[in-house]
Amino acid sequence: MRSALTSAFVLVLLAGCAAPPHGLPTVAPAASDPDGSPPVLTGMFSYMADAAIIRLCDDGRQLPVAMEGDYRALEAAYLKAGRPPQPMLAQAQARVAQRPAMEFGRPPVPTLVVERFVAVWPRETCGTPGADAPLLGTYWRLVRLEGAPVTAAAGQREPHLVFPAEGGRVRGGGGCNRINGSVETGDGSLRFGRLFTTRMACPDTLAQEQRFLGVLALVERYRIRGSHLELLDAGGSVRARLEAVALP
Repeated sequence: MRSALTSAFVLVLLAGCAAPPHGLPTVAPAASDPDGSPPVLTGMFSYMADAAIIRLCDDGRQLPVAMEGDYRALEAAYLKAGRPPQPMLAQAQARVAQRPAMEFGRPPVPTLVVERFVAVWPRETCGTPGADAPLLGTYWRLVRLEGAPVTAAAGQREPHLVFPAEGGRVRGGGGCNRINGSVETGDGSLRFGRLFTTRMACPDTLAQEQRFLGVLALVERYRIRGSHLELLDAGGSVRARLEAVALP
C-alpha cells in the first residue's frame, strides 16, 4: 500500500542555473483547491538521459519526477525551449507521493507526480533565500511580460531596468533599444515619467520591446518578494515580473 506524502507550496518564481544574489520571497504553505485538486508547485526542472528531476523552490528538496499524469506536457514544453539539460523554472499542479526507486531492492522514494502542467519560464530562477532585494541600485532582468515568458535575442542585451541609488531616474533596455527617463517612487508606489529610447530596428525583439514600454506606462505600484520585482497597474494586476541578478 502506497502512502501519500502531500506537500503544498505557494508559487514563487528562477540549482543548476546561476542564481541571483538576492533573496527568495518567504513562502507559506498553500492549501489544495476547494475541489481537492493539488496546489501549484514551483521548482527548477531538468531532464536528461530519460531521468527527470525537480528542485522545489520553497525548501530546496530535489525529487525525481514521475513520468505519469500530465508529465509529457511538462517535458514537451521544456524541450521546446531548447535548453536541456539546463534546469528551467516550471510550475504544475502536483503532489509528492511514494514511487518505486530506480535501483532494484531500494525502498520507495518521494516523487513529484504532475497532475496538470501549468508553465515553464526559461529565463527565470527560484531566486535565493534571504532579505528582499532593494529597488534602487539593483539590476532587474525582465522575465515575464503580461504573463508570458520574455525572450532575449542572441547578440543583443536582455530587457532590464536599473533604478540608480540616487533615485528619481531609471535606465535600462528593452531588448533592442536603451531606455532612460524619470520615475517617481513612494511607499509601494511607482510611476514612470517620460521615457526616452534610442531608435534602432531589431525585427526579432522590437514588438516585445514596444509591449514592455506600453506596460511601463500603466504601472502604478510595485512589490518586491525576495529577488523578484513585480510591476502592477492601478487595478493591482501584475503586468511585468523582473528578477534581480548580479550587475553585468
